[in-house]
Formats: sequence, C-alpha cells, structure tokens
Amino acid sequence: AGANSRRTQGANRVVTERVLITGGTGFIGSHAVEAFVSAGWTVRALVRNPDRLRWLAGQPVELPVGAVDDPATLNEALAGCDTVVHCAGLTKARRAAEFHRINAEGTRLLAEHAQRAGVRRFILCSSQAAAGPSTEEIATAESDEPHPITEYGRSKLAGERALRETAREMEWIILRPPAVLGPRDEQFRPLFQAVVRHGRYPEFGKGGQRYSMIGVHDFVRALIVAASAETGLNDVYFVANSLSVSWAEAAAIISRLAGRRVRPLRLNPALLSILGMTTEATAWFSGKSALLSQDKLREILAPAWVCSAEKIRRTWNFECMQSCEEVVRVTYEAYRNANWI
Repeated sequence: AGANSRRTQGANRVVTERVLITGGTGFIGSHAVEAFVSAGWTVRALVRNPDRLRWLAGQPVELPVGAVDDPATLNEALAGCDTVVHCAGLTKARRAAEFHRINAEGTRLLAEHAQRAGVRRFILCSSQAAAGPSTEEIATAESDEPHPITEYGRSKLAGERALRETAREMEWIILRPPAVLGPRDEQFRPLFQAVVRHGRYPEFGKGGQRYSMIGVHDFVRALIVAASAETGLNDVYFVANSLSVSWAEAAAIISRLAGRRVRPLRLNPALLSILGMTTEATAWFSGKSALLSQDKLREILAPAWVCSAEKIRRTWNFECMQSCEEVVRVTYEAYRNANWI
C-alpha cells in the first residue's frame, strides 16, 4: 500500500493518509497541521498568503498556494487527497456578503471540487454560532433547530447546508466547537489582558452568562478522531468540555495565575449599543471590521452559550482531556511566554 497509507481500525480497506487542511496558517488550522503530522498523516496545507507561515515553520508539510474561493487553485491542492479538514473561515467582516462568500459559498466550492477529485471524507470545522445560543437552563443539542443570531453564525450554518447538499458519494462530518482557547489564539487575548493589567473582567447585561469552551489541543484531537472514524459518519457533533464557565470564573482562574485581585466591569447594554454603533461607523470609514459590532453585541448579551457534548461521547467515546481550568492555564502561560499579556 505504500508508506503513506494505513489500514483503518475495524476495517479491511487501506486508505491514503494525505489530508488537505485549509486555514493551516491560522490558530486552529496550524494546531491541526501539527496534530495530523504527529499522527502520521501526509499533510497538505492550503496557504492563501505564503508570507504567513510562522506557525508552520519546520513542519514537513506540502504548501500549495490557493484559497477556498479561488477555483483555479483547488484542483491541484486536492489532487491525491483522501481527506479534507476545512478549518478556514472568516470570523470578522464589514458586510454579511463577505461572511457568506467565504463561509458558505467557499465551503460549497471546496466541497464540489473535493467531490470531483475523489476525496473520501470532508470534515467541516463549523461553530456553535451556527446553532445559536442556549437557554440558561438547557444546553443546546444537535437535534435542536438551529437559530443563529449573527451573520457569522448564519454563514456557518449555510456552509453546513452547502456541504450536506454537495456531498453525495463523499462522506462528511461537521464539528461545532464553542469558544476555542489555547496557544496562538488572539480572540481572548483582550480578556486576559484586562485581568492581568487592570484587574477587571467584563460583565455584560445582568451578568452570570455561562459558556461552553474547549482547548485547541482537544479540538484538533477530535478532528483526527473524525478523520479516522468508521461509524457516526454524515452527522453533526458539538465538541466541548463537559462543564461550562462564566466570565467571572474564567477571570478568577486568570487572577490566581497572575497573582492579582480582580473585579467586574459592569457594562450597560444601552451604553454598549451606542459604543457598537460608533465602532461600526468608524470601521466602515476605515475599511476595517468592527471589533464591537451589533452582531457581536447580540452574541455577548445572549442568555447562555452552552452545548451538550453527549452525542460525540456516546458515538466515539470522545471526551476532553483538559478541564476548563487547565485550558485557561495553558492559554495564560502561552500568552505570557509570547509577551502578549
């Protein structure tokens, strides 16, 4: 079968071990590249900008230059690949159309080309945002009707539907992570900075909202499980730590690590709305995406963002190895070592 092939567990067929990972220069994608290389796969990382390879330096990976919304580059990138792990996506944009061009139509285009190239399995890194927030009392399950409340969430849900509609002979798995934390992440850097530098953490609305989370190392481990699974195919899974946290609890962990006291910074929803409109207007004129958009406000003022990880545990016996406290600690240490906080 050759050096770059393996016999799948519980089956007699041999499959190629070459995986195409999109978004390989980003936070989750770069960790996915490392994890698949360590697991013995031949890894090809689709690179939009060859000047942004800092996380991939020294990795034995193939680096075709291209993009999920550029059909001219996809055939070469997909040639000889057995599996696609689609981590690329847009998390900030000025217009809804930008989200949908990359997260929805980009997924459809990649899936169409993968189907024609004979790819066996397509794994989509979606988001809890595609399902929408939970209630304070009940965690969201995969069987619940999706109700995304942001353009980002709607575009990720559209990407899920595009994959389902496109994949015919091709197997597919959709993973929906909640907040992903870990080394190289910049999304939660401001929260850590606020605690470490100012001893404050944000409290939105009435406060106390709870959130699911997962460490990046656990999430990429779930990607490898999905790539190798022989059961549970053509389905959607939340993948998260079994326990949820509040901002106050996360801040308390950070404060203990930093050795300083922490207090809440209560933010009035009306004031936040005004601030959001101001930052959106400023971003519009500057040509950049707003850090605090109206979409982001809807997200942070939702009652809860908690999802159930029972289905993935029951199907593949998958559970997170890192507790929420461990995830926060590892992220804090990575930020500190990088002089980010």
